[in-house]
This record gives sequence, C-alpha cells and structure tokens, in this order.
Amino acid sequence: MKEYSKFIIVEHHAIKARKHFDVRFKMPNSKNWASFACRKDIPKNTGIKILAVRTHDHSEKEALFLGKIEEGKYGAGILKKWDDGKCEILKYTNQHIIVDFKGKKVKGLYHFVNTGVINRKYKERTYMFFKGKTNE
Repeated sequence: MKEYSKFIIVEHHAIKARKHFDVRFKMPNSKNWASFACRKDIPKNTGIKILAVRTHDHSEKEALFLGKIEEGKYGAGILKKWDDGKCEILKYTNQHIIVDFKGKKVKGLYHFVNTGVINRKYKERTYMFFKGKTNE
C-alpha cells in the first residue's frame, strides 16, 4: 500500500503529562488522524528507538490544533508546531506502520512497530518508533 497523506508533529507542553511530542498523520481511507505520544525527542538518525503510545484518533481539526488547551480539559497545556508536511504511508496495519515523512526536520522512512507486551494497560497501543535505513 502506498498512499499520500499529510502529517504534523506537535510539541505539547502538557500540564499533566509534561513535555512530549505528538506525531500525527492522516490515516489511509479515513478522515481521521492517527496520533502517537512520544516523551523523548523524535529520532532523526537510524539506530535510535523510542517508545510511542498510540492515543485516540483525532479529527483533522483536533490534529492540527495549535495553541492553549485550558486547565481541566483533556490535554491541557500549550501545543506548538514542531514540524509538518507531506508524507507517504507505505504500510498500515495494527502491527507495523511505515511512513515516509517529507518534513523540514523529519525526513525519510519511519517505522511504528507494535510491541503489545510492555505495559498491560497500553497493550494494543505501545509502539517502538524509529527511523529506518534507506538505500540512499
């Protein structure tokens, strides 16, 4: 599967969850956006793997929202755009997602591999996120 899409990475300074990054992209054959929360910096080089927790799917309006979410509401805090652009979704299953990001900061093939075993509470939503090797 190869489908053109768009993405945004938001630097989220959340009151409750502290600073993290939300990686969001429009899902294939859907009006919704997949969203993954990452506590560590987005890897720009191969060999670095970070944990990404899949959060609820977002509408386009929610996915692209930047600004302040008031205290007492889900996700309260400040959201700033960190990167955005076009992307190609090369594979999309619950077990493995491959996205070719074409942003200013994030470029190249990235993998989301479902671990499903790290934390029982997030069993289906826990992924390893890393930059893949290319033949370039």
